[in-house]
Amino acid sequence: MGQTVALDSYNTLVDELLANFAIINSSVKQTGNFTVMEKEKLFKVVAQNNSLFIDMISKLGIKDRSDTAWNLSQYERIHEGMKEEFEIEDRFE
Repeated sequence: MGQTVALDSYNTLVDELLANFAIINSSVKQTGNFTVMEKEKLFKVVAQNNSLFIDMISKLGIKDRSDTAWNLSQYERIHEGMKEEFEIEDRFE
């Protein structure tokens, strides 16, 4: 549950990153070139994206098994099923 709340808090940041990337991508698509400002903005977007992944893996423990799943086998099956459903291992390799 805690991971769900924490992941939800990243939603706004992800939306902003996607919007910024879409703007840069649209401009490059039209002109075929990056301006100096677009390059700087792209580097920031990439850095923010990398920070987001680091936070999700290290701080949220997105790939870690929960204490409840660790202690109760019935919840481990649910935990593993959810990880499989949301392709957590594939997304965070």
